[in-house]
Amino acid sequence: MSKKLNKKAMVIIVALIATIAVVSSSLAWYVTRTSKTQKFSIFGINVTESVYFLKDKSSVEADKYKDENGLYILSLNEEDENYIGNLRVLLTRESSKCCLRVRMICEWQLGDGSVVQSKTVPFTFSENWFDNRDTDYYVYYRGKDSSGKLSVDSVELINGFDKSNFDATVYESGTSVRMSIEIDAVQSNRYLQLWNIEKMPWE
Repeated sequence: MSKKLNKKAMVIIVALIATIAVVSSSLAWYVTRTSKTQKFSIFGINVTESVYFLKDKSSVEADKYKDENGLYILSLNEEDENYIGNLRVLLTRESSKCCLRVRMICEWQLGDGSVVQSKTVPFTFSENWFDNRDTDYYVYYRGKDSSGKLSVDSVELINGFDKSNFDATVYESGTSVRMSIEIDAVQSNRYLQLWNIEKMPWE
């Protein structure tokens, strides 16, 4: 009888280890991937993003300007609908109480083929976002969280562009821009552990 119980216990342990391995690998895949139009869902948090270009009061879905790696292609020409200053981002969050941040990186491929990154493209953010890109590429949401009950709310992220602080003429002809947008949401009592920070950057 004890041998049968031991065998059953071993089967359960093996199955549990396999399950943990799958969950861990899925989380690692999310954290490291660079294709950034996604539906993020973990620990009861569900966040989706809507990325579009706003030109002459008309919106254009940004998906048509994505490269093979899922990065958004931005133009430096103000006449193009995918001009960098036309980019807008809206998040929809369905969750209980959670912390939210968004990582944004622009890669500039120069005419000679070299690539540089910029943390501080002068996007303007809606109220309640804290711009910490100079330190870690992230913009943190510090607005009111959802209540303890499951609820749905929309959070505007990029709502404009400060053209006075952007000079596209410093970039040589042939320069192209690629941008990644990565949502990172965790339960409010888990950000210390999962984000590896001691406090929020504005504290």
